[in-house]
Amino acid sequence: MSIYDYRDRPAYRDDFRPYANKNIAKWWGQAHDDLILELIKKWQWHWYWEIAEAVLFDSSQEVIDSIKNANTSYNEIMYFAITRAKKLGLTKYIREPDWKLCPLCKNKFIESSLPHPLIKRLGIENIDYCSPCLRDTVLQNNRGNDYATKEQVLQFIKDFTNVLQRIPRQNFGEGINDFHGIDREERLLILQQLQKKPSVQRVKELFGSWLQALIEADILDDDVRRTSRGIHCIANDGHICFSLGEKTIDDYLFSNDIPHEKEQPYPEGKYRVDFVVNDVFIEYFGLKGNLDYDKRTEQKQKLCKKHNIKLVALYPSDLVSIKKLERKLQFLISKWVH
Repeated sequence: MSIYDYRDRPAYRDDFRPYANKNIAKWWGQAHDDLILELIKKWQWHWYWEIAEAVLFDSSQEVIDSIKNANTSYNEIMYFAITRAKKLGLTKYIREPDWKLCPLCKNKFIESSLPHPLIKRLGIENIDYCSPCLRDTVLQNNRGNDYATKEQVLQFIKDFTNVLQRIPRQNFGEGINDFHGIDREERLLILQQLQKKPSVQRVKELFGSWLQALIEADILDDDVRRTSRGIHCIANDGHICFSLGEKTIDDYLFSNDIPHEKEQPYPEGKYRVDFVVNDVFIEYFGLKGNLDYDKRTEQKQKLCKKHNIKLVALYPSDLVSIKKLERKLQFLISKWVH
């Protein structure tokens, strides 16, 4: 059995032996002890999985160089921090995990049975589902129905689109941030749908690709095309969109009767803005993390600042639900929707 199979026991052992490390002790200070407490309050019994990365993020260059020169591993920092937490009595701030009833399978489970990757998706105060159910819905690993019929796949896509109220990615749920900003009721509906999802291989066998499946389910028109930058498609108002994310935003503006223009030029340079509502620029930065793309993003932000243009920056995490998109565009809604 793997740690994702448990419901009635903690995913990780808690019998760590005291650990000393002279190299770590040289640079460890009060700020690092404070960091332990901060992480305990945020992650409770899973706090130590975050400590090494947090230490590296918050430490000075001198400390980082010391860590590198001593070849200190993440695990060594983690074990040292665990020892410090126990010595300082900080573990008293860790609450006892609760027993709950999973609404998906109706089985009882203890909160600590969920491995950290699942906790990061839900948040420590939103542990409502057992590990086996989440394993089968938000961790892909080729999971899903390998025997779904074509009709079942098409119905899944239609139902899932209705629940999300936007065009779904095939791997929705796998991302760490996919469920952030979604309330409990929405999360349950999404997970109930994901229990019916076809496997990636099955979709490929039946349709050739997820894109073709979306087209056959009448979620996308057949004039879409895939490019290296995303999927070119037509929004409901006829605007050409260069990604499914852009189409989601455009369709939202159109459905709420918010007048908008597409691909208007910036005051200078060769850049164009995704959407303009009155004098407000809306940009969908869907490829964050790409070096060249990030440079263009930074340049656009500088131009907006230089010309006193209000810029609303949207990212994939803002499109996880219509409610979250609404929160980012609330000022537009209040102005145009009555």
